[in-house]
Amino acid sequence: MPTAYSTLFPKHFFRVCFLGLCLAVGVQASPGKAGSKALAKKKEVLELYEDIEALRPKIYLYTDGNGHYLALTQTLNESHPKPMFWGDGSVFFAQRTSGSSYKKQKKKSAEEMDVFWEFKVSFWDPRTPYETYIEKNEDGVISVDCREKGRKALLKKVPDAESKAMVEKATFYHPRFMRWPHLLFRDDKAIYYYIDRSAKEGEKDFRIFIGKAGQLKQTKLKNVVQDNAGEIFATPDGSLRMVISQNSVYWTSGKKKQLLTELSANPYGNGPFLFNELGVYVNQKLSTPCDDL
Repeated sequence: MPTAYSTLFPKHFFRVCFLGLCLAVGVQASPGKAGSKALAKKKEVLELYEDIEALRPKIYLYTDGNGHYLALTQTLNESHPKPMFWGDGSVFFAQRTSGSSYKKQKKKSAEEMDVFWEFKVSFWDPRTPYETYIEKNEDGVISVDCREKGRKALLKKVPDAESKAMVEKATFYHPRFMRWPHLLFRDDKAIYYYIDRSAKEGEKDFRIFIGKAGQLKQTKLKNVVQDNAGEIFATPDGSLRMVISQNSVYWTSGKKKQLLTELSANPYGNGPFLFNELGVYVNQKLSTPCDDL
């Protein structure tokens, strides 16, 4: 049995394959207007960081002096901090990190710890084509780099007593942005078809957007099915369907079939286009250091 996210199923199914991945697509016969209406935005839901109580005693704060704070959990035996948070001193969001490098350093004075770690950790911000990272150099100086604008900010350690008091009162959340690109196509009239999904593991929550770059609008999904035959994305009137074959991708409306070009929906390789130019995430705060620096 397929996994259904609606009790309503399309009347007709089409099953095709693309590079070994099958896609089943359904459509109802009669067209309508409901699917083209823009949807009201849902209220943002933030997810508390569940293990924060065990981490609070280990967290140290660093600031740019302008009301922005980096929360690190690095201790003597940890090569680089995990997790890392960014916020305003009262509310912090965990950062998605990827590559990292680190190096153990010996103390340079009697006042220093016996060893400390020099590190460089990349954090995810898809709006820039360049690497964004947090770095601690051999002198113990911590900086944040959002390289697309040459914005490298040096951070100063918050005094321990002040840091501890702020951390005790602060609220810590998982990463703020909880959507993930899924599919992206374009037709010969420069109309884009973009589908994203929930970034939460095991949660199959899809959305579809259609329009010209910078003007995409969300269209309601009436039915989504995933099974071993593929995936179904059906709008309320059922008149739109996407068919993927071995060599072609189509978006069909009624008896009309529009050939589409598949584009990369990889947020690491095509992030600037997805997040800056499509218009889907306009004014969406990611709560990374690049929002503020």
